[in-house]
Amino acid sequence: GLPRLRPVPRALARAEPPAMRRGVKAAVWALFVLYSLVMLWLLFLRGRHPEFLRGYVENGIYWSLVRSTTNLVPFRTVADFLENIASGNDYLVRHAVVNLAGNVVMFVPLGLFLPLLFRRLRRYWRFLLVCVLVIVVVETAQVLLTVGWADVDDLILNLCGASIGFPFGLLAVKLLDKGDRET
Repeated sequence: GLPRLRPVPRALARAEPPAMRRGVKAAVWALFVLYSLVMLWLLFLRGRHPEFLRGYVENGIYWSLVRSTTNLVPFRTVADFLENIASGNDYLVRHAVVNLAGNVVMFVPLGLFLPLLFRRLRRYWRFLLVCVLVIVVVETAQVLLTVGWADVDDLILNLCGASIGFPFGLLAVKLLDKGDRET
């Protein structure tokens, strides 16, 4: 008769499958690096003038500028944008929608990539903690380099976006694992 098949040990079942898995992982890493570079450009370089930083320091206005571009009151900026939308002014509505939606949409890919690339970030609380740390570092760097605002509402909206992407990252992991088992 035919030899009896034994179950595959869990460690072996979770081991990295051959070339196909490596190729997909390399492609995901490449997309993540591209996403990160685009985000760095959008958040720190696009239309910014970091050379002004020296002038702010030399003129003694650096810390007052930092204070004036920091919002630690949750939903203050969101409320201002909602007022802009209610105003009906085309420019203000467009500015508000782009800002609110952009702060969410720009971080959806982060929610997709992190659980795909890092096994430990497939638990939501770990994922959320890493996202909070990354976003707080970005917000702090923006305000200290005088290339943007530090706004708690950005943190909230960015976390919403990353959280929207998170289940899609988990789904992608399951689909890739299922595809590995079928090959």
